Amino acid sequence: MALQDDLRAQLIKQFAAEVVELTEQSGKKFYACPTCKRPVVKSDTKCPGCQQALSWQNIHVVEQGPTGPKFATLRFEVPAEFTKGDCRKCPLSYIAKTNTENVYECPLNNRVNCPLEID
Repeated sequence: MALQDDLRAQLIKQFAAEVVELTEQSGKKFYACPTCKRPVVKSDTKCPGCQQALSWQNIHVVEQGPTGPKFATLRFEVPAEFTKGDCRKCPLSYIAKTNTENVYECPLNNRVNCPLEID
């Protein structure tokens, strides 16, 4: 089944797709492959990254939304006795080595001021 999906994807990439015009945060415009969003140049007939056939007839201009940070929320279960800052019981924490000992580290880098909300 995976082989059929790979063949189907390769076949679809043989049909030319319209190049996308994107704008960097600095305001500089560039052209990109519509499939993988890698930069392409006007002389390219295929994307060097994913081999998508490219069409330059109707360049699709993509307006980028506001820049800056976005915020995400993730909900997960924790043990009933879990308290904020208790990295040993937090499913996000991992064991790291510092000097010669192992310590639980917070990937949010907020061990003292844990941002997790518990309900």
